[in-house]
Amino acid sequence: MRSQKNWHQWFAAALAVTLAPVTSLAEDHDRDDANARREFREQWYNEAYGKSAKKAKKGGPWSAEFRKFMNDAARKERERYASQLPGTSTPITAVTNPNATVAATGTTWVNIGPTKADYLENGSYKLTKTDAGRVRNIIIDPTNTNTLYAAFSGGGVWKSTDGGTTWAPITETLGSLSVGSLELDPNNSQTLYLGLGDPFDGTGIGLVKSTDGGATWMNPVYLGNATSITDLQVVPGNSNIVLATTNAGIFRSVDAGATWTQVSLSTGYTETPSGWSIAHAGGTKFVITLEAQPSAASGNTQGQVWVTADSGATWTRATGVTATVGLERMTVATAPSSPTTVYVLASDPGGNLADIFKSTNGGTSFTALGAAKKRYSNGNTEARNVSALFNTQGWYDQMLIVHPTNPNLVYFGGALHMAKTTDGGSSYSQVSNWLGQFSLPYVHADFHAAAFNPAGTKLFVGNDGGVFTTTDGGATFSDSINVGIASHLIYDIGSSGNNRSAVIAGLQDNGTRVRVGSGTVYNQELGGDGFGCDIHATNAKQMLGTLYYARIYRSTDGGLNFASASTGITESNNSSTAPFNTVLHSWKGDATGNTVYTFVNAKVYKSTNYATSWTALGTTGFPTDIFIRGIGTRRATPAWWVSSPTRAACSSPTTVARAGRRPARCPTTA
Repeated sequence: MRSQKNWHQWFAAALAVTLAPVTSLAEDHDRDDANARREFREQWYNEAYGKSAKKAKKGGPWSAEFRKFMNDAARKERERYASQLPGTSTPITAVTNPNATVAATGTTWVNIGPTKADYLENGSYKLTKTDAGRVRNIIIDPTNTNTLYAAFSGGGVWKSTDGGTTWAPITETLGSLSVGSLELDPNNSQTLYLGLGDPFDGTGIGLVKSTDGGATWMNPVYLGNATSITDLQVVPGNSNIVLATTNAGIFRSVDAGATWTQVSLSTGYTETPSGWSIAHAGGTKFVITLEAQPSAASGNTQGQVWVTADSGATWTRATGVTATVGLERMTVATAPSSPTTVYVLASDPGGNLADIFKSTNGGTSFTALGAAKKRYSNGNTEARNVSALFNTQGWYDQMLIVHPTNPNLVYFGGALHMAKTTDGGSSYSQVSNWLGQFSLPYVHADFHAAAFNPAGTKLFVGNDGGVFTTTDGGATFSDSINVGIASHLIYDIGSSGNNRSAVIAGLQDNGTRVRVGSGTVYNQELGGDGFGCDIHATNAKQMLGTLYYARIYRSTDGGLNFASASTGITESNNSSTAPFNTVLHSWKGDATGNTVYTFVNAKVYKSTNYATSWTALGTTGFPTDIFIRGIGTRRATPAWWVSSPTRAACSSPTTVARAGRRPARCPTTA
């Protein structure tokens, strides 16, 4: 475990190159920061869990064995409680009318959203838009374009049979809602392959298959040591051959996904490569992208492109995909009307755009287009050049798709905007903005997926805010397809005994949401990432929401307006001394409902006036080489506490703090 001093220096240095200046609400807007979130997860799991237990492991404590155990537990529950599961005679499905009154009573669980927003507020920006959670894949049934599938990082797979007007979840009983990839068999549209395990935040594992359009799913099969399946492709004309990129190698099946064999690739590095994407380049030719040295501390993970001409039996490394500074994650896409035309979108070790590469021979060799050095024809103060596409998050958000009938029309997305080229890569223009600025249409930030309908008349794009569509080449976008989908990634929720309908939720990259009435509409009242939140126990008009680094906000009008409520927290808005994820903990032993706690890296704060002001608790006797990970309080002082002989021997803080290195435990009271 690093000392606290050294940890601060390391963490601050790591964030210095990735973390944009944090703005307050008065300074216009807030946005999420995938780089800071990644650092936070590494700090939480690899430092607090791994090193203190001397079991450091990338990605946290969820081992492949544990994930498989959870899959088996889910299978047993499906068998035992089949009659009570969604999809049976008593289904639990999404609320299709977001204005309906919904409530949970007794032992019945009801989805109360969010399935819609009337508006999204972020500082001075207020958009009459709605959204959903982070998208991994969008699939359109080529035999019936009204049938759509949307796969979400933490919300499972949703299906629509009416073009997106209504949706229903189809993977609620699998045991994991974490999705890495979804693919439809081009030879049989009723066959779906679903790879569990989001590559950034997921805990799922394995691949499941459906042969009836998602109505039922087979038991999972495992691809070596992979815990995330990032892309899947079924060979056109041969449903027996399926290819998969994973975080633990490239895999191939010759029996329609029943068994898998890891592909041997001579990448030049001893590590097992981490694969990202696959594209069909016509006939039996496919192109994949991978990182040959995924754990490289320098960030140069040695991005490579490989091609096969025999449906994955043998592979050859493509030439021409190089960059002086090195390459990291890459995404590949081919032109359906000209399969030999292949594009690769590449990030560099700093998470910025390295270049866009183009091949005209099916991916055997590529030419760099020099895209990062070019200017947008409609550039603006936020992004004048194409190099601004990834905004240091190229490891996280990449989207690339070629028009079905025009090989020169290519759309690509990154962090804050989406762009396109209409001439095969000679010139570029922006087509969207994350706040609807600069006369560009609003589309949510952080792009991950895209799909065209077969005719190419409608483009679907997926990002951290759900699915958006355009029918005019990006001049305008619709968000209506998100209505009815409950798939947000939730950090925390708050409720009140004073008003059971009142709910507040903190969402990943979708801000802090407040429920409207007793329906499933939740409006965004704070932007960026929403973390800890709370509703006053006796006065539901009072609510708390938070942002990064102990930034706390309070509402006294039921969540319609929030004002800063961090008075007394000296570490607030300091990435070196406060945690990325701001946590709130209310004390149930206070009948007034006014006592609430939070913490920074090495200190606990208490408020007795519901966040009007905060006071730091004493730190005498508190370890100095830890980071606090969580706090808890006792509801009331037990009778035995008054005369307990252990009391005198213990320093008596008002809370128990969970930390990276566990301190000695003493009986405590709030």
